[in-house]
Amino acid sequence: MSPDDAAAPQVKYPFECDGRWVLRYHVPYSVEHEGRTHRIVATIFAQPSVHGRIQISSAGRPLVEHDDLTPGDTVEITGDTWHVAEVDYRTRIVLERAHA
Repeated sequence: MSPDDAAAPQVKYPFECDGRWVLRYHVPYSVEHEGRTHRIVATIFAQPSVHGRIQISSAGRPLVEHDDLTPGDTVEITGDTWHVAEVDYRTRIVLERAHA
């Protein structure tokens, strides 16, 4: 590793693209925030209508659960605000960065 590599800033959401973050169904994502690793997992349900759940944990302990998510909802994940853009059954939850 070169000295330049050590000085490179760490990207908080390496899976974010153009302000959108696609959370795949049951795929765990790791995010570093305030010196801790947070695990984020999305689940999508069909009943009574299509809706999603995002669970956030750290050190094996649940921290936050956003439930009954549908397009238009707003969630806070590791200090950042996101809008739910899409919820596709058993596929994904698409988040878009909320701009202040």
